[in-house]
Amino acid sequence: MEITPDFLGSALDNLALITLDPKRNITFVTEAFAQTVGYTREELVGQKHRILCYPSFADSPEYEKFWEYLLAGNTFQDQMVRKAKDGHKIYLEADCFPLHNAAGVVTGICKVCFDKTKQISATKKALAEIVSVSGAIDQMYDSQSRQMADTEKMMESMQGTSADNLQITDSLKKDTEEIQKITRTVHDISYHTNILAVNTALQAVRSTDNSGGFSVVAKEMRKLAKDVDQSSDGIRDTLQKISQEVANIDQTSHQTGEEIESALVGFKHNQESLHELELSSEKIRDNAALLNQLLTVEQGDE
Repeated sequence: MEITPDFLGSALDNLALITLDPKRNITFVTEAFAQTVGYTREELVGQKHRILCYPSFADSPEYEKFWEYLLAGNTFQDQMVRKAKDGHKIYLEADCFPLHNAAGVVTGICKVCFDKTKQISATKKALAEIVSVSGAIDQMYDSQSRQMADTEKMMESMQGTSADNLQITDSLKKDTEEIQKITRTVHDISYHTNILAVNTALQAVRSTDNSGGFSVVAKEMRKLAKDVDQSSDGIRDTLQKISQEVANIDQTSHQTGEEIESALVGFKHNQESLHELELSSEKIRDNAALLNQLLTVEQGDE
């Protein structure tokens, strides 16, 4: 394609372009560039380049090195921050290259710019929201971790109590078994007392001497045996009920212990999931910080 005056004119009408002399004076700007920075072309031509920079950059050693690098005949391509007329930041993708005369001497600098303000601002905003969400996740993690730690302590305490209950239940079962043994002994005593009463009654029949005394003794022994036997039956019935209740408590305690143990396992899994969530949140925050650093422009970025 032939480079014609019309082509050059069209390019100048659409490109954001600026030229400067070696003394850093603005010698030419296109309308597109003037609109990008919020000035008119007349307001810019003749001004020093620093009018487009923030003082933090224009007064820094980096600014001097930047100009020394360009005036030495080097090209420069990167993102940079410039100051608009109203003071707001403008993010530019810029290609800077030296202008030479016929003798090869640098007579000025030309810079072609592309406005990236909207894209970078939107990206920075999105990154800030990501960091904010990551912070919210961290807060949720801390809150859930504290709650789960408290609940875990409570469950462990309940588990200890359940274990103590099982020990008490075992002790009650042993005590009940001992009482049952005693009851059986009392029942045996009642049985043998009843046998002795019968023998005493028979002896009273056979003997004419003091038969009345034997009869009274036999009667009292039978009564005692009956009372003991009835008491033994009552104790045995009560012990059977106690044994059943102890068995129920024992079963419930075992079930409770198993449920608590299962719950603790679940809490451990939840803690691991929360920890993975925290690590993911940290990665998101680190990546967002890295992206933000990549988007931060050294030249003029405050």
